[in-house]
Amino acid sequence: MTDHVLTGTTGFVGSHLLSDLLSDDTTGSVYALARGTAERSAAERVHAALAVAGHRSADGQRPLTVVESELTEPLCGVAATAVPRGDGPLVFWHIAASLQWQQEKRASVFETNVEGTRHALELAKSLGADLFVYVSTAYTCGTLHGDLPEALHRPPAFNNAYEESKCAAEHLVAGSEGLRTLILRPSVVMGTSHDHRPSGSYTGLYGYLTTLRRFQSELDGCGGPVRFAADRDTTISFIPVDHLVEDFRAIVGAEMAAPRRSVYHVSGRTESTVGELTDYMLKILGMDGQILLVDETLEDLSPLELSLAKRLEFFSGYLRAEKRFIRSQEPERSTPFHELTRFIDAEVTLASG
Repeated sequence: MTDHVLTGTTGFVGSHLLSDLLSDDTTGSVYALARGTAERSAAERVHAALAVAGHRSADGQRPLTVVESELTEPLCGVAATAVPRGDGPLVFWHIAASLQWQQEKRASVFETNVEGTRHALELAKSLGADLFVYVSTAYTCGTLHGDLPEALHRPPAFNNAYEESKCAAEHLVAGSEGLRTLILRPSVVMGTSHDHRPSGSYTGLYGYLTTLRRFQSELDGCGGPVRFAADRDTTISFIPVDHLVEDFRAIVGAEMAAPRRSVYHVSGRTESTVGELTDYMLKILGMDGQILLVDETLEDLSPLELSLAKRLEFFSGYLRAEKRFIRSQEPERSTPFHELTRFIDAEVTLASG
């Protein structure tokens, strides 16, 4: 059986992957590296995240050990003796990351996402890991667009500090010596396909929806639609988290058996456009006709339009210049528009409850 070490298990993707590993008979021992806080221990945080992910303990569940760690410290602050090596293979999953994106926070983002990855690589080597899996993002392509290959990127520019840090970390992982590595690049991850609930996510699709919702109070008494520049015909790659985890496990299993690639897009194809997506969100939020997406550079912005542009600053780079992530892993993942609306509906129902 294969043992697993994971960082980032208190987060959305990490908690869902951890839940899947704990429920699998082929899993050996599982070690979740996590940081404690003044309010809760590392173990309490991991188990709380598992509960949000919908995990239910059951007889026969694989053994879980939570290890206190800190990404910004050498070896993530973990002694090798805290993770005893079993007889089978060991896979080290590095998922933890800072999701901050603002340029003024670039130094702290790089400390977590690049130096933290360096420390995770060092720890994986000290543990004798058979494979180091770096969970990155499909958006390390920065401002590149069109058909994007499963290869390391060197884009001319990035949309934000988060993309830049994840790209730098990818190059660090790929250049690591004495350790076999694999880079997995998710696109925009949503909740689970079986009930469409967010299941612990608050970014991506849900971040966009929440930002529009919070702008609603500023629209009271507004005389006309507030414009926002975006490409209505651009599509965005979405993938449900359970499909993502299934693909992760399949790719790693295949690579452990017979190495084939070092970078994989774990992405989905969507048939809906930014215009359709935004129009539906505005309608379900009761903001229909109050915000207008326009396919042009805006000038002479009103105070409300400036406010909206500031709120949507993070999302603006993803709402134009379509990115199509070439994907070699089968099966193809697809989220048609009628299915995408069910994820939106579920979040709105949860938020209004």
